[in-house]
Amino acid sequence: MSRLLSLILALGLLVSPSLQALSLNPLDWFEGAEVTSIDASDQSNEIAESLLETAKAKYAAGKLRSAKRTLKKIIKEHSAAPAAGEALTIRARIYMAKSLWIKGFDDLQKVVTKHANYEKFDRVIADQFDCATALMEGARGRILWIFPGFKQYGTSAKQFEQIVRNAPYSDYAPLALMNIALVSEQINEPEEAIDALDRLINYYPQSMLAPDAYYNLAQTYSDLVEGYEYDQGSTRRAISYYEDFLILFPSSHLTGEIEANLRNMENLLASSRLNLGDFYYYFRNNNTAALVFYNEAITIEPDSEAAAEARLRIADIESGVRPTNKASILRKLLRAE
Repeated sequence: MSRLLSLILALGLLVSPSLQALSLNPLDWFEGAEVTSIDASDQSNEIAESLLETAKAKYAAGKLRSAKRTLKKIIKEHSAAPAAGEALTIRARIYMAKSLWIKGFDDLQKVVTKHANYEKFDRVIADQFDCATALMEGARGRILWIFPGFKQYGTSAKQFEQIVRNAPYSDYAPLALMNIALVSEQINEPEEAIDALDRLINYYPQSMLAPDAYYNLAQTYSDLVEGYEYDQGSTRRAISYYEDFLILFPSSHLTGEIEANLRNMENLLASSRLNLGDFYYYFRNNNTAALVFYNEAITIEPDSEAAAEARLRIADIESGVRPTNKASILRKLLRAE
């Protein structure tokens, strides 16, 4: 034990001068020494730029697989470098060349979200639009890289929606909204089509697509009409958009077609009013309510067959003619069976 204590004391005496010479202030530990400050970000940028030049050379030479490996290295190991934005766009074009539209679009979206200062932003949006358009036109992926996959219209609509969010003030935004409407109609989602067209005419009223948007809105609502016996909310909206079209675009080549469609919708609405009037006149003996609907039929479309029938009913009511009780006739026929 005494031998161990002696050894410790001896070591203490040897180390003591060194401790006295060494300042206890850590800021003075490297005083007089030359310290090289290395900016890791700058170094990463230089490496990424060098790799990018290599990848570009391979890409230009048609060595796409090798180029993609180099691009992947940039994107994975130097994701914060400006060169990573360019690397993503080049890899996206490689995917697009192989008809891998979703992968291409996703790489371009990473440029938008992670490299907001990328100088070729307009080109990124244009390439995204090409990806979405390819899917809208029926492009398919591959199952096991061999068999054709399913058409991806829904994905196309989502991509166009993303483009609107990415660049709401670009020329592509109204085009994307129109394509959302077209795709939605194709996959039988009229509500989505109506929403896209409504945004187009409200947010981009000066767009060259505005007339088509009004026309398509009216047509979409017209297609939702099931007949004069049903609720006429869609009929009224179709009439409203047809009328707006004629007011806003009087010189359009579609004017004749719009006027004909408007008359059809007005005739349908007039028929629905006549039908309601007949309900109150024949089945409820309520002439007051019947007169309201008959007059509406005449006001909506004075030259329609429904309006002519409504005038006859009004004349009967005013002359005191009591209608045949069709409800009682119907009950008798049912009992007879």
